[in-house]
Amino acid sequence: MGQEAAYCLSAGVQVRREKFGLLFYDYRGPRLYFAPTRDLIQEGFFGGQVTVADLTGEICGANGGWPRKIVQGWIERTLETLVGKGLICEQSVC
Repeated sequence: MGQEAAYCLSAGVQVRREKFGLLFYDYRGPRLYFAPTRDLIQEGFFGGQVTVADLTGEICGANGGWPRKIVQGWIERTLETLVGKGLICEQSVC
């Protein structure tokens, strides 16, 4: 996972915002997966245009300068979990 990577939903997966975070629905299952992201990651992030570095900067800036290294680690763990479940896939931003 690189800081310049972006992420898209896998085929057959939808995501929506809930009060507690993001809810992923996989039609291939069907199955649901809850990601406890609160309001830190928006569903639009999975459109493949925003990089991990951009997301990290947005979260740090919007939350009073949270430590970049901590935010980066949280984002990486969250995205790795979603990739591992087949809900999203990594791509390079052109």
